[in-house]
Amino acid sequence: MFRNRGLLRALAELSPRARFAWAALLALAVLAGQVLLRSVDEGKVPFLLFNPAIVFAAAAFGIWPAMLVYGTGLLFGLHVFMSAALTLAGPQRAALLAYAVMGFVYIYLGQLGRIYAGRAMRAERQLVADRLAQSEARRAYLHDLLLQAPGFVAVLRGPEHVIELTNEAFDELVGRRDLTGRVFRAAVPELAGQALMAHLDEAFRTGGRYSARDTEVLVRPAPGAAPRTHFIDFALQPTNTGAEVTGVFIAGVDVTARKLARDALLLNEERLKDGLQAARMAVWDCDLATEQVHFSDSAVAIFGASLDVLRQPWHLLHPDDVPRLRLARERALAERGTYLETVRARRADTGAELWIEVRGRVLTDQAGVPRTLRGVTIDVTLRHVAELGLREAERRKDEFLAMLAHELRNPLAPISAAATMLQHPGATPPQVERASAIIGRQAAHMVRLVDDLLDAARISRGKVELRYEPFDLALSVEDAVEQVRPLLERKGHVLTVRGSPQPLPVDGDRARLTQVVANLLNNAARYTPDGGAIEVALAASATSVHVTVSDNGCGIAPALLPGVFDMFTQGQRGRDRTQGGLGIGLAIVHGLVRMHGGRVAAFSDGAGQGARFEVTLPLALPRAGGAALSPHGAAARQGPQEGPPPGTTVLVVDDNRDAADTLAALLHSHGMHCTVEYGAVAALQRAVRERPRVCILDIGLPDMDGIELARQLRQRLDGPLLLLAQSGYGQAHDRAAGLAAGFDHYFVKPVALETLLAVLAQALQPGAAQALAEP
Repeated sequence: MFRNRGLLRALAELSPRARFAWAALLALAVLAGQVLLRSVDEGKVPFLLFNPAIVFAAAAFGIWPAMLVYGTGLLFGLHVFMSAALTLAGPQRAALLAYAVMGFVYIYLGQLGRIYAGRAMRAERQLVADRLAQSEARRAYLHDLLLQAPGFVAVLRGPEHVIELTNEAFDELVGRRDLTGRVFRAAVPELAGQALMAHLDEAFRTGGRYSARDTEVLVRPAPGAAPRTHFIDFALQPTNTGAEVTGVFIAGVDVTARKLARDALLLNEERLKDGLQAARMAVWDCDLATEQVHFSDSAVAIFGASLDVLRQPWHLLHPDDVPRLRLARERALAERGTYLETVRARRADTGAELWIEVRGRVLTDQAGVPRTLRGVTIDVTLRHVAELGLREAERRKDEFLAMLAHELRNPLAPISAAATMLQHPGATPPQVERASAIIGRQAAHMVRLVDDLLDAARISRGKVELRYEPFDLALSVEDAVEQVRPLLERKGHVLTVRGSPQPLPVDGDRARLTQVVANLLNNAARYTPDGGAIEVALAASATSVHVTVSDNGCGIAPALLPGVFDMFTQGQRGRDRTQGGLGIGLAIVHGLVRMHGGRVAAFSDGAGQGARFEVTLPLALPRAGGAALSPHGAAARQGPQEGPPPGTTVLVVDDNRDAADTLAALLHSHGMHCTVEYGAVAALQRAVRERPRVCILDIGLPDMDGIELARQLRQRLDGPLLLLAQSGYGQAHDRAAGLAAGFDHYFVKPVALETLLAVLAQALQPGAAQALAEP
């Protein structure tokens, strides 16, 4: 009985009344058994069943329920013995006394067993309680551990994935709390259509584990907020009861920061790689023990060789530069410092020459012993070429400034001499006439020099405005020949013009195309020795018109031929500079021809073999209505102009007294009444007082510029007034500002007297509208 733990626990849990009831039932059962036994043994052993029953009752129910069984047996014994002998004597009395005494012994023995059984039960209960407490403590520890885990944790139950447990990290990930007891799909609806849900269903259905890295999920940081992208590493572990899957355990880590950092690092590496490629730069490390160089990937594009070949790159360096680079490296190793050298190299695939800049620094170990060289190699070939170009440009600029000084001093010398002659009191009229002619020619030469410089600047910036008209290109050739004829005659050249039997119609600016041919003829005349031969040939094809200027002069060296149309380019010239010029004529030709949609090319067999320049222009398309070509161009449409009306009042304003007085004297000699002012304020006062018909204003006045003076004159003088500007500023915006201020014409100094008189005559004719465009 004492080995049956279940029976002991059941008996120990009986109430006192129940114990007495069970003892009474036991006594009755034993009594019934003993009555049946009496019919067999005739009452010889009346206590046979009561003895063990007393022990059992004492052990199972306690002392007093055992006393009930004991008393029942005692009464049964008295009944048996008394009914047989009516007196207790002999063996019956001994048996009854023995039962009476042994009954207490049996009760003691049973109670002793009950005590030991109780102790065992209490010990077992304590053991169970201790184990249960340990289990609860472990469960609580694991629960707290899950809740405090750095990654997110969720325990789901059933096929609907009811949430049984989540930790704080999971709540922060999904932006919600109090998720326990809710269906996962309903609690986090934004995950319902994503891959995580499909993996949950699959893990519960198959019982298989699943894990993934850098999985993209969209979750809301708060209810109603816009979803945000997170990246998670997670694992799914099905939970089982026996062989049946009861739920899924989710554990993972939010790796968004790591993923973004890694992506940013990869992006930076890509950017660095692209930057190295764009900068033609390669980073390298050189192991001093093995002398092997480990380049970055960008070195492949620089040297045209694989990284394996570049482990030993010395064979790609120019032999003459290797000693210098090695010396710089050895010096850096000795000083534990850095070095920088620019050396020549070659590409392994094409053999093309490279210029590379090598920067290196020494890396040492903890003992200070050099172990590695780390540095960068930069392809500076383009920079080197650019530096050579800058040096060449600097040389050409210096040469141009020298040429410009020479070309400006040349006309100044005869002008100075002629001015001295005019100042001599004994100068004869022929001498005065000759001196005046010299000054006029040399001044015109200086104007042409300045105009060429301005034209070159305007053409290079695309600021030249062309006046297009259909005309025969032969007219431009005739005009150019007339312009250059004095130079040709002075040098004794023989000019041959081979015209075309058919018209050469072009649509362009006749004056500018005349300038193109004249520049080519001037160039041929200057670079052909005296008595040389120059030829101009005209021809036409189906779509083009061709003008070829050739000579038998000094020719063009092959090295100069590719850049012959560059600014300030000239061939080798002696110190006498008998050819003259600034080296910009051909640049102007190239720019103007290109603006007309054509092309120009230079050809020469070398020095002393002459040169040939060929200009090709588009053939003009026939005009609607069959309009004929103008035989003389725009210049022929203007008839002869009469001079301005005598007595016209003119106010000349210029702070340069010589310029103002000279211009006033010239206008006075043509019948006009002129007054002169040297300042803007005085000029304004005189104009208000005398109201002149014409005002010729300088722009660069000291007290008030000519632009503002023109505005003041327009505001204060309400009668007819012709405003003319003359200035050294000739840019397009300068002209626009002058016309906007109220000027009728804007002239760039120096102004030809014939042009000024023609404008005055046209503008002052009775009833003539004032023209606002420059003639």
